[in-house]
Amino acid sequence: MTCPACGHEVLDIDVKCGSCGAALGATGAHRMLGSVMLGQYELVDVLGQGGMSVVFKGRHNLTNQLVALKILPPELAAHSQVKSRFLDEAKALASLDHPNIVHLYNFGQENGYFVLAMQFVEGRTWERMILEAGRLAWASSCRVAIDVLRALEYAHGRGVVHRDMKPSNVLVRASDGIATVMDFGIAKMTTSTRLTATGQTMGTVRYMSPEQVRGLEVDLRTDLYSLGATLYESLVGETPFDGNTHFEIMTKHLSEVPRRPSKLGVELPAAVEDAVMRSLAKRADDRFASARDMRKQLEAALRDSDLGLVETQRLERDRLGALHQIATPVTIPPGRGASGDAQDEAAPRDTVPERPAGKRREPRPAWPWLAVGLAVAVAGAVTTFAVRRQATPRVEMVSISGVTFTQRLRVGRLEVETAGALEPADLAARYTRTLGELRELVKRSALTRDIEIPDPIDVLLSVPARALCEPTAYPGLPIPDRCDKLEVATAIGAGGTHRLMVSDRAQLDSALRKGVVQAVCEFLPGDDNQVKAICDAARPFAQPAN
Repeated sequence: MTCPACGHEVLDIDVKCGSCGAALGATGAHRMLGSVMLGQYELVDVLGQGGMSVVFKGRHNLTNQLVALKILPPELAAHSQVKSRFLDEAKALASLDHPNIVHLYNFGQENGYFVLAMQFVEGRTWERMILEAGRLAWASSCRVAIDVLRALEYAHGRGVVHRDMKPSNVLVRASDGIATVMDFGIAKMTTSTRLTATGQTMGTVRYMSPEQVRGLEVDLRTDLYSLGATLYESLVGETPFDGNTHFEIMTKHLSEVPRRPSKLGVELPAAVEDAVMRSLAKRADDRFASARDMRKQLEAALRDSDLGLVETQRLERDRLGALHQIATPVTIPPGRGASGDAQDEAAPRDTVPERPAGKRREPRPAWPWLAVGLAVAVAGAVTTFAVRRQATPRVEMVSISGVTFTQRLRVGRLEVETAGALEPADLAARYTRTLGELRELVKRSALTRDIEIPDPIDVLLSVPARALCEPTAYPGLPIPDRCDKLEVATAIGAGGTHRLMVSDRAQLDSALRKGVVQAVCEFLPGDDNQVKAICDAARPFAQPAN
């Protein structure tokens, strides 16, 4: 579509032109601004409009929390099929709780309107990103797809098939690039027979699987086909199949094989191209058996290209230096175009290698120590050494049963993940300051003044207090005594990475002091006498301030 006022390219869900600001389509929705829905949400802006509903930005009248309100007007709510689809979206969202899926806050009726109150985020749809860029780099495309696959992995594991995967239903957050799946309007609960009758075609034609075209029963592999078509568009700039009519496009889904991206001049790893083409197989049995399988192949391609899995979060590098300027947790608006362009727990993680219980401190290959000098004095021997980590840090995708990490941040070689409202940037900044204070304290001791303490941990986690008693938090190690009383705990993670876990109920600065000292004493490699001297000098640092 183009704007009738200026000719700028727009999307069919836009309510105004992003170039000249001219109103697009019906403007009746704007007359609702200022009204209150569900007794608590004031409508403050129009984010997007579709064939069935309008999505508004809303503000809670007590907390000022911003939400996205998807509203079905009375004239459409009177139609049983439309109403049923709207209710099914609410039920699907109510059954799902995952950081890559839009959250449902509330649902109800107001003067004949049906209202879904959901998460809101500042960001852009994947569709708009493709529109503005023409096509995305393969690594950027894969990072968005990996987030979507985590969402699908979770939903499929709970019996929900999305059935309308397309780039307009994926929002990419502006602050950290995390992608979130939305619009479960035609989602199928596999435990239900609703909306699955033979002959009923549902989905969006350019991303529709062959079985959807035929009106057959669908399963999770339909979502993988539609995501494959979306990923193809992101890589190439065009959908796999095009035509002048819906019928022409649907026929191609059934009979034509899409051209390989590499044949169209797109440079990408063979593994990524193979994943796309496999997901677009005509027979469902020839596609990936699960979202996890497809995710693993894309992650391996990133890893093999030295791009790193943590980088899938697409954090803006120019903002990493100013930790406290990272945006607060933001939320994602639902429905196609809900961004307004202001716009795992589920996923089984990598197997963690077992480690004999009780061995808490031993040198790690990831932290080789380089001796640069040795001086011995008669009055008191002092060992001087410097430490350096490997140039390429290890990456651990943390998995603790019952804990969903909602925010991730990479600061240098430190990975920070939080499961609550605490910002990773704030946690990282406080940890860095605490470690710096400990280093200064240790330098003031006569026996340790020439010892430079390296960063003792690779992964810093803020977790619910109950997680400190969860066996999966300590892979291959026993649960600490009196874990229910702990504020912090250390553990060895995947690939030998060193974790520091901080309870979300702890007084943060005090807990970090204890945790940093514990990590130094647990993980510091070297001679036992050297480690003991450092721990003796550091121990007062962990005591509560007077």
